Amino acid sequence: MTKVSLGSGGVRFDGWIHIDGDPQWQPDICMDLRQRLPFDDGAVAFLQSEDFIGQFTLDEADAFFRECHRVLRPGGAFRLLTPDLRTLLTMYVNRDMRLLHLWETGVGIPLKTRTLGELVNVAMTFSNQHFFYDEETLRAVLEPVGFEVQRVEYQQSAFPELRGLDWRSPDDAISMYFDCVRR
Repeated sequence: MTKVSLGSGGVRFDGWIHIDGDPQWQPDICMDLRQRLPFDDGAVAFLQSEDFIGQFTLDEADAFFRECHRVLRPGGAFRLLTPDLRTLLTMYVNRDMRLLHLWETGVGIPLKTRTLGELVNVAMTFSNQHFFYDEETLRAVLEPVGFEVQRVEYQQSAFPELRGLDWRSPDDAISMYFDCVRR
């Protein structure tokens, strides 16, 4: 059963193939994930990606999700985590200082002013960030490709192989958690 982590960075899962574009992470396969994945149609049982898709433009993400759909077998699942734009902006508008704490403990990029305004601006551009998703927008990209999108809880999944993979928890991030099943 082939399991593939996409944009894995330094996170490793036993029994998974790790793909990343940065050789410093020593992935099993080093490649630009905007390219065709090196798997036959329907050859992969499970995919996983955490906090990676925001590095793509919306058009690049659409192509990436189509490629993920191509390599997944019917009924295969894609565990997808990404920061939640709605949560980020709600915390900003409500002046929720927990956002600053999450940034300082989870991201760690120093802020010159330590204000929420600076934080939001830096969040939108750091780590080659091109796009932030809310649930509605993510569904609008994934569902037409052929995924059944299920929002799930941290570390939870209907698929035992996808449980316990989440690196970022609700206590230290503003992530959304999804299982996307290939129809």
